[in-house]
Amino acid sequence: MITNFSLDEDFFTSAGLNNENLSAIHDFITRSWIDHGVLILPKNGRRDLLNLIEKLPLKYKQRWLTAAEYGKSSELNTSWWNFSSFENFADSCSLSKQFKTAFSNDETCFVLSGGVDCKAHCSQTGFEMLGAGLCSESINFQNSLNLSRSDIFGHTSAEHVWVDRFEPLAKFSKKITIIDRYFFQNTWESAQRKDKESSMKNFFTFLSKMGKKYHVKIISYGDIKNSEFHTGIYDFFYKSIIKSPALYQALESWELISAQESFFQGESHDRLMGFDRHICQVGNGMRIFGLPPFPRSTFTARYDHNSEIPQRETALRKKLLWRECSD
Repeated sequence: MITNFSLDEDFFTSAGLNNENLSAIHDFITRSWIDHGVLILPKNGRRDLLNLIEKLPLKYKQRWLTAAEYGKSSELNTSWWNFSSFENFADSCSLSKQFKTAFSNDETCFVLSGGVDCKAHCSQTGFEMLGAGLCSESINFQNSLNLSRSDIFGHTSAEHVWVDRFEPLAKFSKKITIIDRYFFQNTWESAQRKDKESSMKNFFTFLSKMGKKYHVKIISYGDIKNSEFHTGIYDFFYKSIIKSPALYQALESWELISAQESFFQGESHDRLMGFDRHICQVGNGMRIFGLPPFPRSTFTARYDHNSEIPQRETALRKKLLWRECSD
């Protein structure tokens, strides 16, 4: 789903990166960063990154600036790493706790691999290092791409689904938006059956283990205001989430919104989960966080280039039935 990657300053000296006739390297890294990556930077590294981008050929500079604006990034309390300072690739694998993919210049990677190739991969840690010329051969980015468009099988546990598909996105996101016509209905039915687990409670349990706070908005169908359905959903959320210190600690703010059925029939038939500007389209919706088995679910994840979720939120204003929130 998401690959944590980084660069060192030597990467920007790569011959292929500074050849105006070679666009493939620039295209792969900038697109992969936006769609499936998180760039791990040292403390205050963004300023240094922008300075390094300024030295690239003019025709490619804007692609990098766009990626720097829209791509996810995270800073660590450390200085810039210099991959060439490692004795060999095995030593560089110590970086795997910080990121899984490293891009440097071809010469550095060739030396670290022991003169074998301009790339190396560790099967134990999942860490890989690639020279600029071979960046498109990244195993981790290919795995992220494959996972972003592969189905979820019905026997898969909720925890397994979360760890593989959503945890990496949640780790680097602040806002989560859920649009699922049947989420409230399934939650209410689960509460009436007194199930030990529910997709809603499981979802917030997973969030609570991330060690950060989120703005969570849930849009579903919950009948009209003050209906039995409305009261039942809010009562479940209040008792199971709000009154649970362990789960509520994951929330910076929350919203429960009931929309007219016509909203889901017209503006948002697909069931979506948004993590900042990334969209996960899930065939079975939030049901995947409940108890298996469930029908095999289609799944795609992508960057929201067309502001699909904000457009749906705008359309929602005219079809709102009720809203409960933390304000």
